[in-house]
Amino acid sequence: MSTEVFPPLRRDRRVQGWIASAAVSQAGDMAWYVGLAWSAAQVTSPAGAGLVMGIGALPKALILLYGGALADRFDGRRTMILANLARIVVLTVAAAAVALWGLSLALLATVAVVFGAVDALYTPASGTLPRRMVRSEDLVKLSAGSQLAQRLAVFAGAPLGGLLVAHGGLITVMIVDATSFVVIAVALAFLVKPRLPQPVSTGHSIRADLRDGFAYLKRDVRARTLVIAFSGLNLFVGPILAVGLVQRTHSAGWGSAWYGWFEACSGVAAAVGALVAMRWKPADLARSGLLVLVVQAAGCAMIGLMPKLGVFVAMAMIGCTAGIASAQLSAAFQQTVDPTYLGRSFSIVNLSDEAMMPLAMVGFGALISLSSIPIACALVATLFATLVLWAAARVNR
Repeated sequence: MSTEVFPPLRRDRRVQGWIASAAVSQAGDMAWYVGLAWSAAQVTSPAGAGLVMGIGALPKALILLYGGALADRFDGRRTMILANLARIVVLTVAAAAVALWGLSLALLATVAVVFGAVDALYTPASGTLPRRMVRSEDLVKLSAGSQLAQRLAVFAGAPLGGLLVAHGGLITVMIVDATSFVVIAVALAFLVKPRLPQPVSTGHSIRADLRDGFAYLKRDVRARTLVIAFSGLNLFVGPILAVGLVQRTHSAGWGSAWYGWFEACSGVAAAVGALVAMRWKPADLARSGLLVLVVQAAGCAMIGLMPKLGVFVAMAMIGCTAGIASAQLSAAFQQTVDPTYLGRSFSIVNLSDEAMMPLAMVGFGALISLSSIPIACALVATLFATLVLWAAARVNR
């Protein structure tokens, strides 16, 4: 039996360091993507800019499953440190290349590809750490605190990236982002030290570990149900927010400023939802989080139907339920999945976003063209509600 002492989260410097480093990482990523997008728009056509912003998802999608297997085979914290060091090297070399030869489509695309590959190693490893740092009953608070900090980081990182690229160019963005990764690597090396050991996979190869990971999900109904539900959630909500809300705002003639206010409303509501999740302690986190998302599905349907005030209500519903459900479901995922398989399960969930989200966006846009914004939003919201109700019914089997 472990004799490790777990201090209260409000006094736990390791947890606070983890939350802060994750927020710094999120802010740095947002600044980087804003700087990359703006720089790509300056040196190439819209199609070229789209290539730069999308091409990084390809190596990430191809490597994610292997990254999950590596996270289960080796120490997740050390993998994260090495991935951060690789990010620093990539950005430093890229900054030197821009200084020597200037911006070009080839250079930006190459950096995006390498950066995406490194992300595929970092992301699954980061998913194995919370389980090893706090007691099981504190996972909701940890998840909610991380989510709140990262949402605030997004608000700070996007304008920071715009300011940096406007006044110092992409080189400045790269240097600042690399510095943020230095901060994270130092925090992981000296402060964010897991309290519990990491069980490691025992397969004779990475490929064998991957097969074993899928076999585990086949025999564990609760874990499989959560993985399926998690893999589908963003595929329903993401297109409605990214495509449907824009089309609704444009078709109604409300103007781009109102689109920004809608997004801000959702962000504030999500922060409130995260605070609620810190206090709410349902008996079954998985079932509670899934049922909360039925309200989110209703908000998604309302986007296509309601007048301006109603869209604000819908975005508040979506944001608040996202804050609550994300914390509860993330904790349930950490509690449910066998620690030996956390990295592989986490990588499967993330793979759906990387590989399927572009298709979901295109498909939703096509659905609007074939029908209408209200019909498309209502149909996808119905499918979303069906998924979460199905998962809620099966998750305790």
